[in-house]
Amino acid sequence: MENRYKLEKEYNITVDIFREGYRAFQKKYIYPKKYVFMVIFLILSADFTYAAFKDPNNYFAYLLIVVCLAFAFKQWYNPRKIRRNLVETVMEMGEPVYKIGVGDGYIDISTVSAPDGVEEEPETEEESEDGEVWDSDLPEPTRIPADNDMVWLEYDQFFLMLYGKTVFYIIPKEKFDEKELDILRNINRR
Repeated sequence: MENRYKLEKEYNITVDIFREGYRAFQKKYIYPKKYVFMVIFLILSADFTYAAFKDPNNYFAYLLIVVCLAFAFKQWYNPRKIRRNLVETVMEMGEPVYKIGVGDGYIDISTVSAPDGVEEEPETEEESEDGEVWDSDLPEPTRIPADNDMVWLEYDQFFLMLYGKTVFYIIPKEKFDEKELDILRNINRR
């Protein structure tokens, strides 16, 4: 079978790169919404503080102040907690090897090897609908069209590929030479 990719490369993601990549994803899609809600809850708590100041016997206002402050704290804390938990999970998994294939108008990303500590069963091969053969223990490559739904961001140490608002991939730059980095930089440019 002929190679249909402009670029085909295996890479792994270190824990530090994953942490920074996930933080970049959160800054793009999670934090703006959380900050809006945090400001709303802080404004409400200020309003209830003013109501409590005007009428010190209004105990319901004191309760609402505490509730609003708790919700504001929750909006601030939850994204950080989720990031910490995901980073811990990635640390426990080890560093699995991924493969990226860049074609004309699409990108294929797949897992090449299981992380350290995960037992692999004997390999078997299956044929997909389009006749390609892959290792059935590992998932078939995920194909992402290079269309308007894909956002390709470049940072100092990695690329962050966002598809929609829920799917993201982190591709570390350290594994690629300059020619391969140029192919990655030009994915979304047509």
